[in-house]
Amino acid sequence: MASDRELTGEMVEGAPGQSSTPSETGEMELPLHARNRAAEIVRSPDKLRAIVAEAREKADSAGGATSPLNSVIEDLKTMFDLLRAVARGDYRLRKETLILIAGAVLYFVIPIDVIPDFVPVAGFIDDAAVIAWVVKTCKTEIDLFRALTGGDEAEPPSSATTSTQAT
Repeated sequence: MASDRELTGEMVEGAPGQSSTPSETGEMELPLHARNRAAEIVRSPDKLRAIVAEAREKADSAGGATSPLNSVIEDLKTMFDLLRAVARGDYRLRKETLILIAGAVLYFVIPIDVIPDFVPVAGFIDDAAVIAWVVKTCKTEIDLFRALTGGDEAEPPSSATTSTQAT
């Protein structure tokens, strides 16, 4: 299991070609409240696992024919798996990338945001936009994680496949 120190230290970059941070590109940014809470949550494997469990439960209940999340639900589930692997210590990310992914998951969980989640259908549009933006921003890392894990959430990456993640 990863220690709190491992989760808060500067992580190595997962792959060459990682997308720039929003401030460098002038693109959308993660809402500050989600970013700040994500920065706290990523320091603790237990908190990270708890937020993933809460988000997975919400994603399961939010799915449906009319949900705008349908187009991003697979990416969201990959982010869940990636965060769980980080919490277990099986995968490492750059700190900024970890905060972005955790922040998107956290934004999805928080019921009151730009469009409150209790508003039917429309309440998840802003969540979908944030998730899609983070997936685009962290595409290289998310694609690498998918390639290393084969999309199987039950199986963490083997030590041989994560050697590119080592410090």
